[in-house]
Amino acid sequence: MSPHAVTLRGALPYALAIALGAVFLYAGIDKVRDPLHFADSINGFAILPYALIDVLALALPVYEIICAGLILLPPTRRVGSLALLLASAMFFFALLSALLRGLTLDCGCFGNSAPSRPRMWAELGLDALLVSGTAGLYFHSLFKPSRASRADT
Repeated sequence: MSPHAVTLRGALPYALAIALGAVFLYAGIDKVRDPLHFADSINGFAILPYALIDVLALALPVYEIICAGLILLPPTRRVGSLALLLASAMFFFALLSALLRGLTLDCGCFGNSAPSRPRMWAELGLDALLVSGTAGLYFHSLFKPSRASRADT
């Protein structure tokens, strides 16, 4: 294997972590700016009881921001990517559920927008990419040899 291939292979997880961190940081900050709109978006999914909607609207953006920070740091990348994998899967299945139930809504993922089915399908595709990216980063960190085992060889 060429030295360039090894360098590129090592750089890809960092680039992916930066991209995912930026996406979730942006999404979290955007939701923090307008928690009432985000609560309305959550309510539109008709999945959660009313008592949990405000709690989720306030907690989820903070969760996304913290996890975005965790995913950027190599020592905490595994836990950050797993946390974002779970959140991304939740977003994917909530949006898929809404689409399959015939709902047309603004998911609230990245700011305010007019509800539309084509946009919902596009956001479902984005959620699928986020699930894939966070899963890839998590499994890369899971199977990456530790520094101690590399020093032994």
